[in-house]
Amino acid sequence: WLNRNHILIIDPLKKLKKLNTLGLFHNEIMNDRKTIEVLEELPNIRDLSIDGNPVSTKIYFKYEIIFRFKNLEKIYIKCI
Repeated sequence: WLNRNHILIIDPLKKLKKLNTLGLFHNEIMNDRKTIEVLEELPNIRDLSIDGNPVSTKIYFKYEIIFRFKNLEKIYIKCI
């Protein structure tokens, strides 16, 4: 859980191949393409919390997460 830490870049997470739960609520993640690229490197992610970031306000990003990551069992991102 990395919630509320003013995180801008999540690239180092790519090394955590066995990670299955990732909490990134309320940080400063802005780059949608880079975020998706990093998440694609984490094949075991089943639970993702990414709401409250600038990137999570982008409608395209929300749909991309929902449709691209079929292995997710829980997604915490507002889909207004």
